[in-house]
Amino acid sequence: MILIPTDAHSAADAVPLVDISGAGLTETPVQQAMELARVHGPVFRRRLNEHEHLFVSSLDLVTELADETRFSKGISKTLDHVREFAGDGLFTAYNDEPNWAKAHDILMPAFALGSMRTYHPAMLRVARRVMDSWDRQAARGAAVDVADDMTRMTLDTIGLAGFGFDFDSFGRSTPHPFVEAMVRCLEWSMKRLGRTPDGDYSEQDQEFERDSGYLASVVDEVIAARTKSGDTSVDDLLGLMLGAAHPEDGTTLDAANIRNQVITFLIAGHETTSGTLSFALYHLLKDPTALRLAQREADELWGDTPDPDPTFEDIGKLRFTRQVLSEALRLWPTAAAFTRQAREDTLLGGRVPLGAGDLVTVLTSMLHRDPAWGDNPELFDPARFTSEAEAARSPHAYKPFGTGERACIGRQFALHEATMLLALLVHRYRFVDSANYQLRIKETLTLKPHGFALSLIPRTPADRALNGAALPAASAGTTSEAAESGPELPSRVRQGTGLLLLHGTNYGTCREFAERLAAEATALGLATETAPLDAHAGALPKDRPVVIVAASYNGQPTDDAARFVRWIEDAEPGAADGVPYAVLGVGDRNWAATYQRVPTLIDDRLAALGAERLLPRAEADASGELMGTVREFAEHLRVALLERYGDPETVGATVPPTESAYTVTEITGGPREALAARHGLMEMTVTEARDLTSPGHPRPKRFLRLALPDGVTYRTADHLTVLPANDPAVVARAAAALGVDLDTVLGIHAQGAAPAALPVDRPLSVRELLAHYVELGARPTRDQIALLAAHNPCPPERAALEHLAADDPRPLLGLIEDHPALRGALDWPTVLELLPPLRPRQYSVSSSPARDPRHADLMVALNPGGTGSGHLHSLRPGDTVLARVQPCREAFRIPPEASQPVIMIAAGTGLAPFRGAVRDRLTARQTTTAILYFGCDAPEADFLHADELRAAERAGALSLRPAFSASAEGGGRFVQHRIAAEADELWPLLEAGARVYVCGDGNRMAPGVRAAFRDLYAQRAGASAEDAEAWLNRLTAEGRYVEDVYAG
Repeated sequence: MILIPTDAHSAADAVPLVDISGAGLTETPVQQAMELARVHGPVFRRRLNEHEHLFVSSLDLVTELADETRFSKGISKTLDHVREFAGDGLFTAYNDEPNWAKAHDILMPAFALGSMRTYHPAMLRVARRVMDSWDRQAARGAAVDVADDMTRMTLDTIGLAGFGFDFDSFGRSTPHPFVEAMVRCLEWSMKRLGRTPDGDYSEQDQEFERDSGYLASVVDEVIAARTKSGDTSVDDLLGLMLGAAHPEDGTTLDAANIRNQVITFLIAGHETTSGTLSFALYHLLKDPTALRLAQREADELWGDTPDPDPTFEDIGKLRFTRQVLSEALRLWPTAAAFTRQAREDTLLGGRVPLGAGDLVTVLTSMLHRDPAWGDNPELFDPARFTSEAEAARSPHAYKPFGTGERACIGRQFALHEATMLLALLVHRYRFVDSANYQLRIKETLTLKPHGFALSLIPRTPADRALNGAALPAASAGTTSEAAESGPELPSRVRQGTGLLLLHGTNYGTCREFAERLAAEATALGLATETAPLDAHAGALPKDRPVVIVAASYNGQPTDDAARFVRWIEDAEPGAADGVPYAVLGVGDRNWAATYQRVPTLIDDRLAALGAERLLPRAEADASGELMGTVREFAEHLRVALLERYGDPETVGATVPPTESAYTVTEITGGPREALAARHGLMEMTVTEARDLTSPGHPRPKRFLRLALPDGVTYRTADHLTVLPANDPAVVARAAAALGVDLDTVLGIHAQGAAPAALPVDRPLSVRELLAHYVELGARPTRDQIALLAAHNPCPPERAALEHLAADDPRPLLGLIEDHPALRGALDWPTVLELLPPLRPRQYSVSSSPARDPRHADLMVALNPGGTGSGHLHSLRPGDTVLARVQPCREAFRIPPEASQPVIMIAAGTGLAPFRGAVRDRLTARQTTTAILYFGCDAPEADFLHADELRAAERAGALSLRPAFSASAEGGGRFVQHRIAAEADELWPLLEAGARVYVCGDGNRMAPGVRAAFRDLYAQRAGASAEDAEAWLNRLTAEGRYVEDVYAG
């Protein structure tokens, strides 16, 4: 045995004392502690090198520890070590540090429901990266490294959604250096516990200093990118950190704390979620019934298409998928323990004395195996998390996110992200356990399956049909029982019926729920009004029903409900006589002592004051099925309103299942307005436009020079974000296909919460709409194809659309053209729902402000059929374009005064930032070593800016190394070949600290260049392939190998 229990026990508390000093901590200390709990029971003390610590895992003791009046969060020794690189971030701050409460209050709005809706597109964007990568692996017959890919996904998601920063993890052949440095820092924090007094740990500490310094440098780059962009919005985490003031004292976060918070969220925002997804996939692989139930749930939601476009609302419907994730977190909570601290001297469980400040660690992974979970807690069973099962169980039996006010602030973010990806993956793939994987768990403060590889087979429509027919219903409940029973209801209420919706909220969630309920009620014909509860303190109307959506804050009313609550507490009997009402309470069962306190009080007091319940109070739990409960309440409310206020003449009337987001009338007059403001763009005038390639070249490239508006500046290597316009010929085709007149003027009016991408309540011509506001070249989604089929009056054409192949290459406009029965069959609301908003495109600036600060140059490759490149190729001097300057990553800037050698590598228009850098060097008269490798077809075909670059070479600003694919001059057809041929020259430069910059195609050129440098190192250093990869990763981590690449 490596665990050495002593016979010593504390006489006072009779708690087992287990001394593991002789054996020390293993590589898996959580599993080591779990084994101690299995042997010695749910409470024991562990001694390690003269340090003792109390562990508990029984439900009764954890229930006591969750009492915020007796205990608070404790910072364990391990978290104290994490403070060495995360400082006073939310996760590691001491309770009495002022920055904890300040940051918590400032950042809470970032995790309200409205913010989740804002983050959804970024989450979906990264989810598609995962599927693209897995598609490639499946096509090769290769297994995927699950934990590695889930880590890539969650890092990219928190980077994009929280900080507007793209780590582009799936564009790399190895994990981002941030991940590797972070893992080493976490391992250092954990292993430091097991150090012995006589050990030499200087090497580990030096590595930690390097890694923590690198983490800080990445964070500084993230912050600098936002600061230099001029973006002062506060609609994500970084925006709130930089610009939001505390709601009470008006102070903001200091710079050091912002860095600590960013590090905290980049770590906590991805490390635990990636483990959760990995464990969930493992359990589904080993439980075919659960996997088929999860697949059926996704199939019923998204149909046959392998590539659905999930809406924010879709994710709340995936209730069984959430149960899978919850059960995975029960068995293996990725943050497997949390620590509590006694506020004062106390007796735990009536027998364990604790002094003020004493720490107790809850072993969550063993709490989740408490007898409260039944006779077989090791069994994976998602049915443990049905609404009924959760309601019957103590909220303290399940603590994967910690407890109390210091519980994980980002749990809804993590669960939304994980639910969406897991459902997309089970919908798209069959999972094959080709290696008969047996669970092994790696620990780095968090837990993950180690070495978990999964083989994939794309699912077919037949798979989905067979799965749906072969299974019983998933035990996730239903939201439509109310609609499936009883007599047929009217479809609308009687004319003149009103509805008042009141909310009590601090962070906007209850207000958003109230607004959603109002939108649904409007569709039933009700005249709705939405207001804070305090707006009706003193009296409630009796001429219309009242719906209240309210939360508690530490057991007290929210800021906009305090006066209302005081009124109903003090009101005389009869003050609410005859008021029809319903209450939807929003809370978090982790706060058991105050859960639903205010909604319950409101419900009970209104009933006591004479009000009449329309339906029983509903409890929406932020730690459980929040969105599912809200949907159920909305459905029951709909039925209650139609039963009580329905118009009998509308019984049996046909009502569209979803009312259109727009109503449209044709009006006269009015120009296009507000497009630039909507995207933060300004008009820039083209002063020069010319071809960069020879006539007839199959891949034409064009030079544009734009005059910058007053006050607009840029730096070398920045980007220009441009909003294109659709080609007039394409616009004419669209009008012809739709059967509309381009000169018709529309007035678009939003219905409820319609998308903000279109100009509403102002005149807009059809020509302007089709040219400037909607994408005409985009591939259609399955939902759009289904909508076209539903509106096609021709049966053969409708059938063709219904059976359209998933890989059909035609854009949406092409489909409409190829099905002529659609001409005139699509009304304007349908057209607006079909065509996605036109999105801006981004191009690298190819000039230097040192030469000309008032103009920005672009070089643009024409993409056949591409809207953005086609628009820019059509521009002539005097034309204007809507654009804005977007800063590049700081790491990609090449200082003209740098003393180290510089190696620049580009192909095609990837030359753009390096042209600017060369001009900087000319201006600074810099003649230190700078080499430019540039790939193109042939000297007379597409050697972009050849004369200019050769002149710079003659001036000593660079050494030019072209690689011509049509003739292998200089050592190879492509830049990677020429790099390999000139390895003898490059190796001394790299040893002297040279910096390498790569720009261009990320699919072929950039991987080829990386391989060339790995081979160069392996040959010169006599190193293995693994060592060469590690060397290149070190260069990347040090900012000496930087890529700015795009999908080619």
